[in-house]
Amino acid sequence: MAGIASGGCVIAAQCGRCGRTAADGDRFCGGCGAELGAVCPHCLRPLASDVAFCTSCGSPRPGTDRTATVTPQEDRRRVSVLFVDLIDFTPYVERADPEQVRGMQTGFFSAARRVVGQYGGVVEKYIGDAVMALFGAPIATETDALRCVRAGLELQRVLTRFAPTGSTEMRFRVGVATGEALVDVAAARDGGQAIVAGDVVNTASRMQSVAPPGGVLVCGTTHALTKDAIRYEEQPPVTLRGRSSPTEVWLALSPLRRQPTDREPDTTPLVDREHELGMLVNALHRSLRDRLPQVVTIFGRAGIGKSRLLRELYRHTGRLVDEPLTWRTGRCPPFGENVTFAALADIVKSEAGILDTDPAASAAQRLGTAVGELIGPGERDRVVDALRPLVGLPGTPLPAEEAESAWRRFLLALAARRPTVLVFEDLHWADDAMLRFVELLGAAAREVPLLLLCTARPELVDRDPSWAGTITGSVTITLPPLRDTGIAALYAHLFGQAAFSAEMLTPLIEVAGGNPLYAHEYVRMLIEQGALRQSGRGWSLDKQLELTMPESVHSVIANRVDLLDAKDRAVLLAASVVGVQFWPGAVAAALGQPVESVERALRRLEQRDFVHEQAASTMAGQAEFRFRHVLVRDVCYQRLPRTERVARHERAADWLDALSQSRDTDLAEVLAHHRWAAHEIARSLGMQMQRYAGPARQALHRAARRAYALHGLEAAASHAGQAARPGRRQRPGGPAATGAAEHGDLVLPGRQRVPLRRRAGAGARAGRPAGGAR
Repeated sequence: MAGIASGGCVIAAQCGRCGRTAADGDRFCGGCGAELGAVCPHCLRPLASDVAFCTSCGSPRPGTDRTATVTPQEDRRRVSVLFVDLIDFTPYVERADPEQVRGMQTGFFSAARRVVGQYGGVVEKYIGDAVMALFGAPIATETDALRCVRAGLELQRVLTRFAPTGSTEMRFRVGVATGEALVDVAAARDGGQAIVAGDVVNTASRMQSVAPPGGVLVCGTTHALTKDAIRYEEQPPVTLRGRSSPTEVWLALSPLRRQPTDREPDTTPLVDREHELGMLVNALHRSLRDRLPQVVTIFGRAGIGKSRLLRELYRHTGRLVDEPLTWRTGRCPPFGENVTFAALADIVKSEAGILDTDPAASAAQRLGTAVGELIGPGERDRVVDALRPLVGLPGTPLPAEEAESAWRRFLLALAARRPTVLVFEDLHWADDAMLRFVELLGAAAREVPLLLLCTARPELVDRDPSWAGTITGSVTITLPPLRDTGIAALYAHLFGQAAFSAEMLTPLIEVAGGNPLYAHEYVRMLIEQGALRQSGRGWSLDKQLELTMPESVHSVIANRVDLLDAKDRAVLLAASVVGVQFWPGAVAAALGQPVESVERALRRLEQRDFVHEQAASTMAGQAEFRFRHVLVRDVCYQRLPRTERVARHERAADWLDALSQSRDTDLAEVLAHHRWAAHEIARSLGMQMQRYAGPARQALHRAARRAYALHGLEAAASHAGQAARPGRRQRPGGPAATGAAEHGDLVLPGRQRVPLRRRAGAGARAGRPAGGAR
């Protein structure tokens, strides 16, 4: 229908493919032959292809399951929870005036909210004299646990001023725990109560109750994630209230000063980055020898090797440059106070030799000396006044433009004195003011030997697509994943050429996915677990090891997923149910959304390197996609609440069932997986089993017939025997199989879970639900 009269106006329908306006009565486009959009059966308004409900009257789209289209606002995620409590508050309330109590509470809660927000957390609730805060929602980062502990230390410093006058006994305790929880993402984004549920909340509360006054006590998981950035004191294990076994606890003392990344040692040589290193060397030569300032931005995912590449360049500067070179590094932090120009402050303090522990007088004297060596008497006082706030000293307030002009004058004078390299790391965490300053610095540099090196994740381009695009001499380097041969070379350098057989090395290469950080973190985890051991004959690896995902790797991937648009993230999570390889139709069925909108979302996800389209598809008329990294699929699947997993496995199975009813194809085993997964997760949740037992039994029979036809007699007997069991309370096959169903692994009834030596082959066929590490 081309035009619908509504309220005196005519709404003209246009073809979504070519834009041609349709005539009355048209069902197909006269320009390209595409089917025209549907109309709302209630108000006759045309419906866009990506809507599930009419935007005029709210009626559901024809053929749409109203319950299936609601995107869940809750997900399962790893979070860090902080409890801070005021000690001896009750005796104080008994003797204090109510107005005094209210004033003290108001100041306490306000300061707690400010500090928690400063470190990127969300206040979940106020409980009498306690505050509970959450880190890791709505956006997860690899620094969630660190930010939580840093917030706890800062709270202990700040909150002492809110102890009631004359009370020397009243102090604060802080407890921190990290673990999995069910989180209301919408509430976490907007702020509110009842955001999070899970044992991690109880653990954090119990940790706070046994923390020493004035102390920050953390769990073992939090300590493992932050021990490289926080100084800890080990405490005797404690048995928390309600627990039967002791819990490992650590007392946080203070943050550790972060070593500049260009000074960090490396255990392996640079692998497979010769081309990118050559580009940096050329930029260095051009800026220093030809006095043509260069701005080089290195883009790459977390852990891909941006800082490693800069360290390699730094180590080579001695033989690349004949004259003395100034190399200064500033880092944009993701949290804390005064973070706007923190990277610039790092550079100024490094040049002046100012330490954070220096008294004000010493810092002022060193700053004046540094400026005096670079700037003439006519400008010296103005530049010093502008730089003083950067190093933590009071100064004469200046307009923003004047202050930034003086900062640029200082840095350009630094380059005019001798060849200079200024490194700005993690620009994706910088705010707009810092980004503008770096761009203006690059544009203002003329005929001085200055090289500006910036590192950033691809999110910076999403925020600022034109970043540094107008600066003469601007170069962008994007680091791709390492090739499998590069990851294999990395392992060879770590363990020796003959440490593992190719069969053992293959799954380790697969889980690394071209990311050096993932490779190093898996090695560290295996060594800590005792699965990777060194003996007189070299390294040995437990062949039957279940390869779980390191927390650090999980956090990096979770951050990428959280930064997606909500619609694209929902499609990615639905695809994780279908499998490592999937089709838009199956994802649309699992999600309960039109396939056209799913296809558009998949194209956007392909641009952001989450998925990629296969060269050929096993289904006519359906493109076939695959997750770029099996670990991305694992993180997405683990995000889904278990009730949602049941529903999506069931919908994916219904879609596969409709396609394969006429014959038993390779999809029979995939269908059996989805039916069985829905059945097992529903059983573990105590749901009514009649709905799932029958379809699971039928799917298992079909899988048995398919296996028998292919002479897989053992598999056929296993499927047939298991088909008689759905609906029973006892789960034959044991806990391992149940866990596999809950995590979406390709472990069919009666079979063993795929061991490490065989994991690389799991999920290789289209639609297989998993494969890779858990």
